[in-house]
Amino acid sequence: MGPITIFDKSALQSLSMDESVWLDAFFLVNVVPLFYVETLADLEKKVAEGRSPEDLVGMLAAKTPPNAVPNVHHRSLISAELTGWKVPMDGQVPIAGGEVMRGPDGEVGVHVQEFDEAAALDRWKKHEFLEIEREIAKQWRSELADDDRDRKIGVLRNILPIDARIPDLPALKAAIDVFCDTAEKEVIALALDVLGVPELSAQDVTARWEAASRPALEAFAPYTTHVFKVDLLYYLGIDRGFISGERPSNKADMAYLYYLPFSMLFTSGDNLHRRTVPLFLREDQSFAEAATFKSALRELDDYYDQFPNEVKELGVMVFAHYPPAELDNLVVQLWDKHMRPDWRDGAESSDEVLARWQAAQQQGSAAEFRARIESAQPLADAEAQLEDEPDYIVIGHQVPVRKGKWRLLPEEVENAEEEGGST
Repeated sequence: MGPITIFDKSALQSLSMDESVWLDAFFLVNVVPLFYVETLADLEKKVAEGRSPEDLVGMLAAKTPPNAVPNVHHRSLISAELTGWKVPMDGQVPIAGGEVMRGPDGEVGVHVQEFDEAAALDRWKKHEFLEIEREIAKQWRSELADDDRDRKIGVLRNILPIDARIPDLPALKAAIDVFCDTAEKEVIALALDVLGVPELSAQDVTARWEAASRPALEAFAPYTTHVFKVDLLYYLGIDRGFISGERPSNKADMAYLYYLPFSMLFTSGDNLHRRTVPLFLREDQSFAEAATFKSALRELDDYYDQFPNEVKELGVMVFAHYPPAELDNLVVQLWDKHMRPDWRDGAESSDEVLARWQAAQQQGSAAEFRARIESAQPLADAEAQLEDEPDYIVIGHQVPVRKGKWRLLPEEVENAEEEGGST
């Protein structure tokens, strides 16, 4: 676990395999659809001699944390919100799928066996690519091709006052906020047009808006407004010369910002991200330069390399529940900002890790937890409609025994999985 984090492809690519271990250990990674699109796009690129495109994609898949969760596509979230569903924007990751079940103690939870995206990454590590995945990536890349850019710029360039002084991107973002805070019908009509909402659906949405007494767009559909603002900054930024219209990848880079509400941290080394992401962050969110983030992960790698082999052989998932409190680097600072204030009380020395593991082995707590999860039963359809937050969420992952130079799982767990089958 850890701060919920979004990275772009270049940030992950910059990490060594060993550094990526600590990304998984201390952060809950939200893998957004853009990452899969960009990764599969590498299959069509030329790479350095001696390597194949499949090697490059396999390497990225191997670096992606196995405990990552995939964010629902922004278009699905917009469609749901415009029909009345509330999209939470508090940093939690909206996920698809899962079965509502009740455990033997009466608690109700959501069980997700394994995400399709996680299964795809596992295949990509082995250079196995399904044709449907290539086709979906092509479809998403087509959406990002921005063929309609000039028309949209022409429609949008007059929404701001002619005499407004807008010298840079922060000023442009402030002007966009003011425009979207009005309750004019023009605002919702432009949003539905720019976001590509089909005409019949747009008519229904407009009728819902009017029935709700014509609130400001942000009050009516907060997430839709967020995506609209990202697009406005992109198109008007190009029109005013703040963003290059000559770089085809800029549209895809901006699309990462659609998912900012579902994170605590965004890390990237991209210059456009450096200039735009902070404009959309809440006070409880952070932006980290990819180079600084990488350096902090490297420092953690060096720190844990000094642990006794006896502790390292227990596996990262045993001895690295919390970052080392005595370090003062970016990872520790991000935990201080985004995690519960008493997290440092759980940080352990190598001796404390060993003592805890030995006590846990005697108590058999891991086996009890697994038995409890496996004995949960599905609820009837009528009961499965959760009105409140579930008591727990369980997500199945395929975790490799080793990654880079590190053992992730203890030998006891590895042997148990070989005897009982993977879950």
